[in-house]
Amino acid sequence: MIKRLSLILIINAMIILVLNAQNDSIQNNTIRKGSPVVQVFFTTYYNPQPEKIGFSIGRAHLGYQYRFDDHFFAKIVLDRGRPGRLGPISVSDSLGNQYQVDNSFHEGSFYTMTLKFAFLEWKVNKKLKFQGGSILQNHYITQERFWGYRFIAKTFIDRYYLIPSCDLGFISFYKFNDRYGFDLAVTNGEGFRFDQDHFGKLKIAGGLNLNFIKGLQLRLYYHNMMSGDSINNANEQLFSLFTGYKHKKIFRIGFEFNYMKDFHHIVNFNTYGMSVYGSCMIFKKTEVFFRYDILQYDKAINTESLNGYLNGNAIITGISYHPLKGVKVALNYQGWYTSSSSDINILALSFEYKI
Repeated sequence: MIKRLSLILIINAMIILVLNAQNDSIQNNTIRKGSPVVQVFFTTYYNPQPEKIGFSIGRAHLGYQYRFDDHFFAKIVLDRGRPGRLGPISVSDSLGNQYQVDNSFHEGSFYTMTLKFAFLEWKVNKKLKFQGGSILQNHYITQERFWGYRFIAKTFIDRYYLIPSCDLGFISFYKFNDRYGFDLAVTNGEGFRFDQDHFGKLKIAGGLNLNFIKGLQLRLYYHNMMSGDSINNANEQLFSLFTGYKHKKIFRIGFEFNYMKDFHHIVNFNTYGMSVYGSCMIFKKTEVFFRYDILQYDKAINTESLNGYLNGNAIITGISYHPLKGVKVALNYQGWYTSSSSDINILALSFEYKI
């Protein structure tokens, strides 16, 4: 009897140990978890004037993210880009005199991979977290997610002001509750492809998120980018306002206004504009979308050399089909209209897939 009871106790103890080990394993798997990051944009387009058919990959992200525990998270992502740099260049004149030329050409192969994200996140508690490294700046990510069609066209700030989405530095996030929160970043201002410039100046940025009503989003954003250039020495300042409303999965509509003071550090050269966009579900997994942009500069200057755009308006519209999670296909029209004869009309078939 005693032997039988002892055997039962031993078996029960072994079962308990196994179950505890399984629970520990499950908990560890839940806490310590990694996953791949894959995101690709592809477009084929037709431009009637001049007549041209082309193909392009707008984005190709490949990386990995890993959660160490409830407090620490890391992410590294490579991006298809053109990171090459040319310079300095040595030239000579007709007399054979040698000269060194400081060249600022930063283009390389279209499909060279470059490091984009590489950051460590520390979540102090449910309200506060920090990120450091090559970080997402968070200045137009709210608009980009709301717009939902980054694989077709960049958001206003990204498209016209050429502000990189990532930068080297630190960012902090604080949520008072589900309705209010803010973020504050200190970065080098050079984007993720370059280290700090020789001036050693910084970029300071902050955003405030206000969600008063369910479905309604409001974001205020400001950045101040310092300059050490002796000629273009003004601090570039961006003021941005975004508001958007989502009605479940039926429709969404958003509006943003952006004002850039001393654009590209050029004293008293300011630019502003607005963007209205939205979508409406017409069938299951199918929706129509639209967008209208207005871009203006307060003085005549060769803005094409700065960002490729003059004063003008943009119209983007189309129909999108989402066959399954992570896959989008869209037939779309993209138009750019100015007071000159440089109007652009493009018909495109674009798709995105991500893991």
